Amino acid sequence: MRSAPAIAFDYRPSRRIAACAALACVAAAAAPWASALPLALRAGLCAAALAGGAASIARFLRPPFRRVALRAGGWVLVDAAGAERAARLHSHVRLGPLLVLDFRLAPRGRFRALLAPDNADADVRRRLVPMLARGEVVRAG
Repeated sequence: MRSAPAIAFDYRPSRRIAACAALACVAAAAAPWASALPLALRAGLCAAALAGGAASIARFLRPPFRRVALRAGGWVLVDAAGAERAARLHSHVRLGPLLVLDFRLAPRGRFRALLAPDNADADVRRRLVPMLARGEVVRAG
């Protein structure tokens, strides 16, 4: 009998990704100033870029789930209060050292976990990548 795959890890957002997003927001805010748009429009576009970027980065840095686990019954996401929610791994992608897991929650929820070298243990990524490649974690649950 084959044993079910099991893996669990604490999730925290990547500070490097947040810093790169902040730099992109600053560049987006500076771009209108290099144009010939009216002063009021340049200021409005700059403020919109900064406000939108700040809101997105703040949402990224406060994930709704703090722990991800694959058990015999499927994927489980655990929030800060310790409440568990069953999830289905909808898709995953590996982009160089980055690994993105896209979870679907019933009925319409969604959670994406971005695992990078600065926020995920190398051992977790090393064990997770072959499991994803074989497809067994997608079928579990």
